[in-house]
Amino acid sequence: MGVLIGLMLVLLALGMPVAYALGVSSLVYVVACTDLSPLVVAQRICVGADSLVLLALPFFLLAGEIMNAAGITRRLTRLALALIGPPRGGLSYVVVAVNMLVAMVSGAAVASAAAVGSTMVPMMTRKGYPKGYAAALNAAAATMGPIIPPSVGFIIYASVSGASVGKLFLAGTLPGVLLAAGTLAVCVWAAYRRGYPGGEPHSRRELWESLRGAAPALLMPVIILGGIFGGLVTPTEAGALAVAYGLFAGFVVYRSLRWADLPRLLLVTARRTASIMLIIACASCFGFLLTREVDAAGLIGGLQAVTRSRALLLLVLLVVVLVLGTVMEGGSIMIILTPLLLPVLRAYQVDLVHFGVVFQLAIMIGLLTPPVGMLLFVISGISGVPVRVIVRNLGPFYLMLGLLLLLVTYVPGLSLWLAEVSAGRMR
Repeated sequence: MGVLIGLMLVLLALGMPVAYALGVSSLVYVVACTDLSPLVVAQRICVGADSLVLLALPFFLLAGEIMNAAGITRRLTRLALALIGPPRGGLSYVVVAVNMLVAMVSGAAVASAAAVGSTMVPMMTRKGYPKGYAAALNAAAATMGPIIPPSVGFIIYASVSGASVGKLFLAGTLPGVLLAAGTLAVCVWAAYRRGYPGGEPHSRRELWESLRGAAPALLMPVIILGGIFGGLVTPTEAGALAVAYGLFAGFVVYRSLRWADLPRLLLVTARRTASIMLIIACASCFGFLLTREVDAAGLIGGLQAVTRSRALLLLVLLVVVLVLGTVMEGGSIMIILTPLLLPVLRAYQVDLVHFGVVFQLAIMIGLLTPPVGMLLFVISGISGVPVRVIVRNLGPFYLMLGLLLLLVTYVPGLSLWLAEVSAGRMR
């Protein structure tokens, strides 16, 4: 096992893409260190991508692309500006509100960061906010994307763990709202402590026009989440509905989409889907080899010899995920670790849906931690702010995220309550 992990880390250090590092290390390990046929690698890669749950993935990715191309993000931003108005730090509150609304459609942190950050970082800078703070806020707010349903991360976790996607979406709702509230609290503190400028007052006419312009966009998350939570559609069907409604809004309502835009949107979605699926497939093979080498009964026995406390076990797992998040991509961590952890979680009677939310929150913190924090590089590329400057401004957000992670970890009802109340209606 040490050879497998070590080879993967060496390949990553040499700059090989994550998917290839996982696949190549798996192949070399099978050929050099086992009596398995190399065909096992191809078989496990195919098995890793062969999941009905993953059918929802390209639909939600395409819905996010359509939303951005149709100008839905811009209309939501205009509405948030009109609603929030003149309070001190108003633009920072707009960032939180828009990211929350975008998260209800895109389900991905990077997509939220690119869509909102490209507009809000320059706007905040022009209004007198420090550029480093504007970049840090947009990076931190984007972490809501994979927590608030529909979440691409929950789809991936469900495909590996066997947990219900619908229950995971429900379980992420309240923690997602708490994440938005926590980010907003940091913004309020920063605005009054550092004297950031207020927003601009808007007339009732502007408020009405912005609301009328954003109304079709606001219906999009209602259709997606209402359909899933009401038991009318499965998550995959909801993704298809989101695409259909996005096309309707773009072509018929807003008339901001052209037929010439579709090939580009489909190509971008296909590339993103292929990239994620390749990582999932190769990580599935890597995880299979890890679980093959690990004695599950021995691992559980060793852990129980150290502690039988579920609380302490969860703390150890959080530390492991947070450490891995500094050097690995989140989806890979989830796919590799989940098969290893499933026997342990069952032995300690940890609910898989609850742990999925905790896992996703920890991975979101990893997206903000160097040296491999994807959101840091996305926002840095958009804003031109160096990564080290963004990290320096993220201090209060790191504290808030850490406290929220502990709260959700040790108060399972925050994630499980809604899932338990509504589970009977889920499809």
